[in-house]
Amino acid sequence: MIREEIIKEYIRGKDVLDVGTVGQNSQYNLWQEMKQSAKKLTGIDIVMSQDKNIVLGNMESYVFNKEFDVVMLGDVIEHVDNQGLLLDNIRRHLKPGGTLILTTPNAKWPTVFQSTNSTHTLWHDKSTLSHILSRHGFEIIRFRYYYGNKRNYNIFLRPFIARHLMLAICKVREDFIPDEK
Repeated sequence: MIREEIIKEYIRGKDVLDVGTVGQNSQYNLWQEMKQSAKKLTGIDIVMSQDKNIVLGNMESYVFNKEFDVVMLGDVIEHVDNQGLLLDNIRRHLKPGGTLILTTPNAKWPTVFQSTNSTHTLWHDKSTLSHILSRHGFEIIRFRYYYGNKRNYNIFLRPFIARHLMLAICKVREDFIPDEK
């Protein structure tokens, strides 16, 4: 899987915060995959978990009183009430030189004409995603479209779904001055 291999490359041996951990299932469980690569893995979700490493909270406002090497925001940004608050809080929780890994559906994918997931608040394409990240102090250092989160896709189907989802690896912009209100 393309996405998981890229993510593992960036989290290997790092202290990682995974935002939106609990919404995963047995067929798609990035949390379990990341446990194998990260030095330390902490999760946060608005849904209660029995796992002692997953905090109950909203990352738009939660304060960890620590910084992380990497923050993983996997298929979460499209679900939150205030994406700006989320990104600002993530930036505050990243160590200098830290990395934000973000994945989200591509709004310019043909399924945009179908009913969306009822928990989505906003969709992005590459342009709007780049814009909101920049406004909140991030620059994309690596970008890739990918075809999905399932283990196996029919090889003949892949060309038709190749731009379905987006993955952005981001760093805090060195020239960014936060507007702390």
